[in-house]
Amino acid sequence: MATSEIKRLTRNHIAANITSRLDKEITSRSNQLYPMKEIDPSLYMDVLLSVVYLYTRPKKGTRDKLIFFSEVASSIGHRVRGFLKMKMDTSVATRLGAFLLYTFEDFGVLHIKLTKGSNGHNVYVVEVLKDDVITDFWSKIPRGMISKTPAAEPYEDWTSSRHSSGQSLVKTGDKEVLSSLTPTTHPIVYNCVNKAQRVGWNINNQVLSLVGWALKNRVDAFAEIWEQRNKDARATKLREAQAIKGMADKLKGTTFYHLYYYDFRGRKYPTTAYLHEQGSDLSRGLLLRQDVKPVGREGFFWLMVSLASNWGGDSGREDGLKTDKISIKERHEWALANEDVFLSYAENPKTEMDWMSADKPWQFIAACLELKKLREWQYLSARGFECYDYPSGLEVYIDGSNNGSQHLTALTRDEITAPHVNLVPQVRMGDLYRYVADSLWKHIDETLLTHDEASKLEAAGLVDDIISLKEEVNRLDYEDPQRTELITKLQSLRLIANDLGDLPPLVYWSRFKDQKSRRKIVKRNTMTLPYGGTPYGLGQQQIDDAKKHGIDKLLVMEHKWGAFLGRLIFNDCKISLERPMRLLQIFEAAGAKAESEGRFLKWKLPITNFPVTQHYTEGTVKKLWIQYGPKIGEHATTKHDVNELQIAVCFIEDTKPSKGKQSQGASPNVIHSLDAAHLMLVVDAADFPVTTIHDSYGCLLADMPELFKIVRTQFLRLYQHNPIDQIMIDIGGDMSSIEMGSLDISQILESEFCFV
Repeated sequence: MATSEIKRLTRNHIAANITSRLDKEITSRSNQLYPMKEIDPSLYMDVLLSVVYLYTRPKKGTRDKLIFFSEVASSIGHRVRGFLKMKMDTSVATRLGAFLLYTFEDFGVLHIKLTKGSNGHNVYVVEVLKDDVITDFWSKIPRGMISKTPAAEPYEDWTSSRHSSGQSLVKTGDKEVLSSLTPTTHPIVYNCVNKAQRVGWNINNQVLSLVGWALKNRVDAFAEIWEQRNKDARATKLREAQAIKGMADKLKGTTFYHLYYYDFRGRKYPTTAYLHEQGSDLSRGLLLRQDVKPVGREGFFWLMVSLASNWGGDSGREDGLKTDKISIKERHEWALANEDVFLSYAENPKTEMDWMSADKPWQFIAACLELKKLREWQYLSARGFECYDYPSGLEVYIDGSNNGSQHLTALTRDEITAPHVNLVPQVRMGDLYRYVADSLWKHIDETLLTHDEASKLEAAGLVDDIISLKEEVNRLDYEDPQRTELITKLQSLRLIANDLGDLPPLVYWSRFKDQKSRRKIVKRNTMTLPYGGTPYGLGQQQIDDAKKHGIDKLLVMEHKWGAFLGRLIFNDCKISLERPMRLLQIFEAAGAKAESEGRFLKWKLPITNFPVTQHYTEGTVKKLWIQYGPKIGEHATTKHDVNELQIAVCFIEDTKPSKGKQSQGASPNVIHSLDAAHLMLVVDAADFPVTTIHDSYGCLLADMPELFKIVRTQFLRLYQHNPIDQIMIDIGGDMSSIEMGSLDISQILESEFCFV
């Protein structure tokens, strides 16, 4: 049935199409999908529609935001197989998924096309043609039938490593981990996840109304969507925002709950997709807690701090510090001084639209709206403006300051790095990125001094010529014949530059004099170093991010110059962050040793005793010919049917140890596991619900004064009896290359900026 033949596509149309195709295309009893002919498609329609919706939202972080056909088909097949309790291996499940997915192609809702993947190889991807149709189906599915959506009632507590819903407590392939975890042996682990599941959530209707208006009118609140030049990337970001709004629309007026689990490192995640407290700024801005509490005077203080933090813009100070970098007291004072502005945003958010310039616009406007509600309550109540008993469900958050580096610093007792990651009390907030940037450009300037003036002048002239040519190339249309001529000249200059070695990139980077620009350039590299950053990886980050920084000079950067800076940052940090960097190398060496000995790296987290196993395995990847749609006829080259697609599928039934991942994963996983341990300790210690997002902690306004203390006391608890010795015993690491520092870790109790 063609789309033009129906006014509106319905579930019945989808079911009828599947039934018809089962009769026509599945003709032989030898066909593996033959049992599907006996099953009414309406029985699994909700599962099918929800999976199609969820898996046509590209994953966050996926390169080029491609939606891989193999993944969508496999996911559909496995979900339907599980729902119907049918026995199918991966190949049959993938064939089933492809068969069901074709119905949506038949109606013109989506299309499968061949394109180039990030590795340069051909890959089949899903192109969504009518996302409104898919979204409409999603909106009409009963909530309880949709996978990855919240529940209307709190989930049962975890009492074993397998939840009554079927979910595993830990996402791991190590069965020993699951069997070892019991409420008796690991009370903190169970308490943390059960506390989270009892928290009820509501949709902030005022914010939801604004979201719908902002999407419809293409306003600056979604500037990252509208300003995206790449059509596919823009469509991807738009679908993600629409997915969040779609879920919020479905949940509006209800209280809902999430089911949680741990990854193998002990990090806690909800099973829900998109709309949860660990989601984007939009997701967080849409959420309110169901268990409201009177704000109180101290809670009001933190509301104002939250406004300044979420604004994250100019504070008006001479030193140029943004509002999320000044002291807590100064944030409070800044917000008080601008209260009338915030109230005007809340009163007329569709006309007073400067709130959209905030660093986190949706959390910022949610806080503005809450401030307005509090002031109206004070005005209308008999209690007056000195009373702050307004019941609020707004959550506010405090974040770790360079959390990965904080853990490395605490492990090594590094008194040198400690001020820069705010583990010690100080008047101004430490800035690790500025520290690294200052050290790096000092090194660049000192290295340039070792070269003679004639060489530097030659390199400078060459850099100018390359930049000038690149600017001309960028101005010309892609098809302009002059462009080809200029690129040929550019290639010649590049050959000359190569002969001068490191001097041209040194000259280029020495021209960045502005501290803000320098800090921005090193920020991502410095942030990712504790999580397994490599010289090559840091260089690729510089290349990838050049156009995102908003620094004009970077738009004409040569790729080799970016790669050079990545290597330079890595090597410079070996000196400026000596102890933390050495510890990373020890973790990596321990992983390499485990790999050479044919074992998985394992360790237990301090206090919580959570067992971590780097159970990295690879499924056997096989190439399959998958029938996609009715048979048309034999392809002249492949001899397969024209509608048969060859795809690579990972067979999870046949796994083997992966190569290289024990060493690559050791550093980031040890650090992630330690912030997970801290998370568990904080949640366990608090007598109120605490929302956790890895190194970020949230709670109601009234509870923030207490949470502010707890995150520090529990960090001290984690490190006061330095756990590095036991971790090294567990992983087989050698600490002989590190001389421990003299940091008094108890100073964190007096540090305002370590979590803020």
